[in-house]
Amino acid sequence: MGAAAFIGLLLVTALAMGQLRTSLTRSFETRTKQTLEVAYSQLERYHAEEQAGRMTREQAQAAALRSIDSLRFGEKNYFFTFNDDLKMIGHPVKPELVGTSVAEKTDASGQLHFRAMRDAAVSPAGGGFVQYDYEMPGGKGVKQKLSYARGFKPWGWVIATGVFNDEIDAAVHRAMMNLAKMVILVLLGITGLIWIISRSITLPLQAMTQRMRTLADGNVSEAIPGVDRRDELGEMAGALQIFRDQAIAKEQAEAAKARADADQKMIVSLVSNKLEKLSEGDLTSKIDENVPESYAALKTNFNTAIANLSELIGALAEASHSIETGSTEIAAASDDLARRTESNAASLEETSAALAQMNDRLKSSAQAAERTVECTQGAIGMVDTGRSTADKATEAMDRVGESARGIDDVIEGLDKIAFQTRVLAMNAAVEAGRAGEAGRGFAVVADLVSALAMRAEEESKRAREQLTATQADIGIAVGAVKNVDTALANITDSVRQVHQFVGTMAEDNRAQAMTIGEIATAMNSMDQSTQQNAAMVEQTSAAARNLASEVMSLTSQSSRFTVAGGQAARRPAAPAPAPAPAKTKAPSVRTAQPIIAPKHFEPANPVIRNSSITSDSDWESF
Repeated sequence: MGAAAFIGLLLVTALAMGQLRTSLTRSFETRTKQTLEVAYSQLERYHAEEQAGRMTREQAQAAALRSIDSLRFGEKNYFFTFNDDLKMIGHPVKPELVGTSVAEKTDASGQLHFRAMRDAAVSPAGGGFVQYDYEMPGGKGVKQKLSYARGFKPWGWVIATGVFNDEIDAAVHRAMMNLAKMVILVLLGITGLIWIISRSITLPLQAMTQRMRTLADGNVSEAIPGVDRRDELGEMAGALQIFRDQAIAKEQAEAAKARADADQKMIVSLVSNKLEKLSEGDLTSKIDENVPESYAALKTNFNTAIANLSELIGALAEASHSIETGSTEIAAASDDLARRTESNAASLEETSAALAQMNDRLKSSAQAAERTVECTQGAIGMVDTGRSTADKATEAMDRVGESARGIDDVIEGLDKIAFQTRVLAMNAAVEAGRAGEAGRGFAVVADLVSALAMRAEEESKRAREQLTATQADIGIAVGAVKNVDTALANITDSVRQVHQFVGTMAEDNRAQAMTIGEIATAMNSMDQSTQQNAAMVEQTSAAARNLASEVMSLTSQSSRFTVAGGQAARRPAAPAPAPAPAKTKAPSVRTAQPIIAPKHFEPANPVIRNSSITSDSDWESF
């Protein structure tokens, strides 16, 4: 930039010098012309005196010559006159030329310069300049001279004057020297200004370059110089400041990412450990450790899910235990009823045998009647006991139904927990997706948790289906027990009638012989009813044992989990023993007496469905 300014200034100076010479030459021409006008005015003055008659022409011309010869300008410049015939009239420097002809006089170059002056003076312009070579007196050489000549027509004179070109050259030289001094001063000023400007640019550039190097080396703590400038360097510093801010932001982002990765790694390890314990059945393994604030919701949701699952498993275990106890009681009651029914059947068989021998033992019919009264009285008590047992069985079945409905609520809660677990897994997968590559492992864990939640929903659905079937079986069992109760009521009525018949038989022994056949028939019918009752009781007992077995299986599965307080779910109790067969009494034969024929009753034949529910829930995979 400095070299260009220097060259431009030199070109301007060269052009200025050329213009300066031309301008000074014109200035000298103008000054010479104006100076000649002063001398010319003397001619006009004295010509006016002549015209006024105050002087003659000779007087006026002589006075004009004296006045013109005395005029000087500059140091040695003068005026001279000659007429149109090129005869010198006046010359203050070379008076020897006065009166001589200068028509053939030439300059050093051979130019007829006086003729040229006359021609210029009489030209239509009224005057003109002539350039010629003037030989200096005393052999001092030749100098160029510029003369201006103007004609005075009234007298036929030509007045002229001139200046040497060396005066013009000296003036031009002085002007050029002054211009050169000015140019040098300007160059010095420009050089100093360029130096100052360059220093004001190079120093900040050097500082900024050094700061760029340190910034490239990772030093972002130092400030950027020149940020407050309002020029291009300030803009560069602003751009560098943006780069520094971005580098600082990048370091902060990398540090934040490192912290987030460490937090995520810790959370993944912690959740994996808790899930491993959960897969082992430990429902007390909650997240008690301090976690970052961004994972607080995950901790809360995980602990809530574990607490809900623990509560569910505990409630399921308690409900299973209650159902197990109820089914065991039902099985025991059914076994007892079966034994009593078999005992009644044996008694009826004894009665039939006694009736067969009654014709041969008429004499002992009274004693047999008394025994029959005692037997029927005992039968009434046993039937009443059976009805009480059936009522208890009905109540137990109702409780089982209520418990089953409670289990259905529990399963519905399990479905909700599984759904919440899936939502939690999806949220975890979304967070892992936002984390990018670093969250891929956590996304796999979230997928596994989601799959486990779906498996839990499927298992809950299967449990609900099995529970629905169980409820249906329980309803059938309740209906069967009610039918048993109805049958026992019929038996009670029949036994009471038998009691009445036997009492009548005691009063009327003779009528017993007449009605022995009918009694035998009635006893056979009672025996069939009793056998049917025994079969129904066996079916009820089998259904109760199946229910107990299913409940034991459910309890066994739930016992694998450790719930709050460090307690495992209850272990299943030992299955109820199979009913023992009733002992048959030996028939006691008495002499039969005629009795009133008993009323015949139709036995109840309820249909009891024995459902066996097989549980194939794969809890171990969970």
